[in-house]
Amino acid sequence: MSNNVIERAIETIRLKSQGACGEIDSFVTINFHPDRFTKDNVPLLVAIAEAGCLKSQFETGTSNGGLSAFSGGERWLWEQRVFDGAYDNAANALRPKYGALNFRHYETGASPRFGSAYFKLKRHTLTRTTFCYPDSYFEPNDFAVSSHLQSLIDKANSASEDLLDDYIEAHIHGEISLKNDIECLVLDPIYRATEIELQANALGVPVEWHQGFTLSIKTMQKYPNYRGQQFIELAKQLALNEEINAKIVGEAVTKLGYDEQDVKKVWHYLARFGYPL
Repeated sequence: MSNNVIERAIETIRLKSQGACGEIDSFVTINFHPDRFTKDNVPLLVAIAEAGCLKSQFETGTSNGGLSAFSGGERWLWEQRVFDGAYDNAANALRPKYGALNFRHYETGASPRFGSAYFKLKRHTLTRTTFCYPDSYFEPNDFAVSSHLQSLIDKANSASEDLLDDYIEAHIHGEISLKNDIECLVLDPIYRATEIELQANALGVPVEWHQGFTLSIKTMQKYPNYRGQQFIELAKQLALNEEINAKIVGEAVTKLGYDEQDVKKVWHYLARFGYPL
């Protein structure tokens, strides 16, 4: 049954794909915050190591975006419309996992708005990945399978979206196995010699590092309208030596008890202006 469900979902998107058929020199990444915890208070990387695979929002009940992955929720209804009901009666484990196509070859992954770290997927997973532009939150009309991606890339290149929103969303169907499907995990160097590095090494996949996110309060103050002055004020409370980084933002949620939705807006500042995209 599982293969039939997945094949039906992918075929639905194949029929919606436009443009010429061709290969692309890009890979899919899944950005996330590596220092967060599951609903059961297990460190996220530890939970992933125990499971041996990446889980969907419907399995974890968590997300770095919206929290609507439940029967009848907005995410469920969106998947029902887009995949023509293929997953309506399927197990949550079969539902797609969300990432983005790194067609711009960003060192920080295709969609850093969702976290400082990312898993890079092996190229063979492209055959069971579908795509849309823009993000599903915006109710897009443009979809593609991996062999017809150029039309989505062209649309993204001609758009004037905020850099945090300027990615092609990917839906990876079926299991994402650490052993078989992950090329590497890429972390912010702020986590070197920390518990996060130890947990990452225990995954059994190669661990790499990008340049790192860091942002001064002085730079944040140039953009009061980006997410709002109140989030700049929050960043001032969190800052160390007038700067914020991924570790500071993570600890605001996991150790200091700040509201995660508020801290997410601080992270957006850091992801948008704290790295030379």
